[in-house]
Amino acid sequence: MEVGSSIAVWMLFILAGLLVGGTWSFYQQGNKPVTIVLGILAAVSLAGALVVLFGAMP
Repeated sequence: MEVGSSIAVWMLFILAGLLVGGTWSFYQQGNKPVTIVLGILAAVSLAGALVVLFGAMP
């Protein structure tokens, strides 16, 4: 794994964690539309990190 890919994986995992935290915060406040959007973004970020980590992308 190249250094750039390694950094990308770390950044995507960090982004996913921050988005999950934001999702939970908005969920507790009862703001459903933002909760859904942040949840989807967190899932996409996590999926992207896993794709890069396992080398599915060139």
